[in-house]
Amino acid sequence: MTKVKRGASIPLIANDPYFSIWSPADHLTDCDTQSWTGKEQPVRGYIRVGESTYRFMGADDIIPAIAQKDLDVSATQTKYTFENEDVHLELLFSVDLDLQDLKKISEPVTMITVKADVKNDSEAAITFAFSEEICRDQTSEDLHWRTITTTTEKMVWMGKGRQTPLNSSGDLVDIDWGYLYLVAKNNLPITYQKKRDMLLADFSIHSGEAATILVAYDDMHAINYFGNVTNALWKESYLGMYDLLQNYLADLPLRLESCKQIDKKIQHESSTAGGDTLDFITAFSYRQSICAHKLIRDSEGEIVFLSKECSSNGCIGTVDISYPSIPLYLLYQTELAKGMLRPVYKFADMPVWEFDFAPHDVGRYPYVTGQVYGEITNSGSKDWSDRGPYDTIYDYYQLPKGQNVYRFEQQMPIEECGNMLAMISAIYLRDKDDKFFTQYLATNLKWADYLATFEQDPENQLCTDDFAGHLAHNCNLSLKAITALGMFGAALKSAGYEEGVLYSKRAKEMAKIWQESAIANGEHTPLAFDQPNSWSIKYNIVWDNLFDLGLFPAELMEKEITKYLAEANEYGIPLDQRANYTKADWIMWISIFAKNEKERERIIQPVRHYLENTSNRVPFSDWYDTKDARVMNFKNRTVVGAMFMPLLKQALVSNLVNV
Repeated sequence: MTKVKRGASIPLIANDPYFSIWSPADHLTDCDTQSWTGKEQPVRGYIRVGESTYRFMGADDIIPAIAQKDLDVSATQTKYTFENEDVHLELLFSVDLDLQDLKKISEPVTMITVKADVKNDSEAAITFAFSEEICRDQTSEDLHWRTITTTTEKMVWMGKGRQTPLNSSGDLVDIDWGYLYLVAKNNLPITYQKKRDMLLADFSIHSGEAATILVAYDDMHAINYFGNVTNALWKESYLGMYDLLQNYLADLPLRLESCKQIDKKIQHESSTAGGDTLDFITAFSYRQSICAHKLIRDSEGEIVFLSKECSSNGCIGTVDISYPSIPLYLLYQTELAKGMLRPVYKFADMPVWEFDFAPHDVGRYPYVTGQVYGEITNSGSKDWSDRGPYDTIYDYYQLPKGQNVYRFEQQMPIEECGNMLAMISAIYLRDKDDKFFTQYLATNLKWADYLATFEQDPENQLCTDDFAGHLAHNCNLSLKAITALGMFGAALKSAGYEEGVLYSKRAKEMAKIWQESAIANGEHTPLAFDQPNSWSIKYNIVWDNLFDLGLFPAELMEKEITKYLAEANEYGIPLDQRANYTKADWIMWISIFAKNEKERERIIQPVRHYLENTSNRVPFSDWYDTKDARVMNFKNRTVVGAMFMPLLKQALVSNLVNV
């Protein structure tokens, strides 16, 4: 595990966008825990030794806090250590996110382990208190609860009396349905009770022994997937939450060991690829990226891995969210990468989507009912576009063509076509799944032709980095089109399609023109072709490096890195010359061009420095100011899968197969 003196926000219970609880503080007792949305979802913890009671988790004006001595964070676990004159206490949060086992990562279960070394007694009493706010968002009705006791376990659940699954949709929205569960083995002397708005779990432990309880959330139904109300993947294997938790308890030692092995593997690979700095950064990225998704299976039996665009409009399955996150999934589990793309291809084939380029998204979480970005809106009309922050989403997918749903000017043709082609090509070059690659070949050929025809010099159109406004002649966007075509050509050739030669040739032709046009004083490339004195991070070029496409000479990025480092501020390299803010995902992408360890550290260390010093206590924000570490916006986004780009490069260089 990685020692942490300070982090922006600390992951505790992380399973999916609706069950994600964090500590936004230096010490676990500084304040109550929160959902990633910022809403308080208090979980409090107390330890009683003899006649003295101390608080080790959450806020409380009455019970004194025990001193926190250490904090360690790893890919799947967070560990706090406390100590005073009476007791040495260890508190461990673990989630078994084994990307080689898809059903495991869909299970909404977190293990909480407590170990107390009592200095002047033989026992300690532990109390956990879980707030009703975990089970509801906008409603205030009373919650029901009940215990379940058998010869092997003691369990309790809490939830609303009238359940209304999928009753809302939006961005900074917490779940308003489902049941919270707590469970422990029967040999742990645990009791449950409900006091006011808190569900309590009390148990005693012998000095020097560890005890584990499970905390889980049953969302009942997970996603409206093109009109089909769909459950989380784990429900395929179990009758319900009781069945899952019963089996989980039986495998508890294996689950905890699995977390250790995952952490060991990722820490080793991170340290090898980027030293202690990268180890720190990936420790704060693994859970966040995975757990801002929901994993389901569609009616055709295929895996679907749906991101929530947390804090940046709440869209589901956003293409330019999947794109930066893809290194983590190319590295460890390409089936999840495929699961990101399937709903996009499905929607793109529907009559309501009338464009020759790729969509931006497939709905608003948890409704996969058709793109909501760039709609033609009619404010005050009360039609499908005039919705509030909690309203559910109309079934756009069912509409025939000609309904005038989407505004062309608000779409992202190059951005999303390039993203989709680069991702599916990278997936194929990683795992050679002919069935998946050929299934969408006709659509991809159409998108590739769009890029080959129109996107040497982009017109004024949206892209994912439009924070400073729209931009015509965007050099980095042109790079996306070029490298996407290069990737698609390479994948086609690898799959035995003659067309691959043509797309590779077109990509090289475009790359030559790009180099002739993108000259700024001869030392670096500009932000836009018509702005010779400008500069910007050219992160889209990474595919040429990762897969040896032969599009650009190595000295191009050598000069670029020199320019970037000359423009760097205390907390990193700005996105371009227009503002001081940056995107952590793109910094990590371009770090693979560092010529040595020292240069790599100069690129990535400021990202760690930001995480350790930002005043904004939110889950890892990818968009922040490089001068003062202030978060601009965004939190808990899946894009932090980008932090694994150096590991992906390392794996490709070493010819490792981790899928």
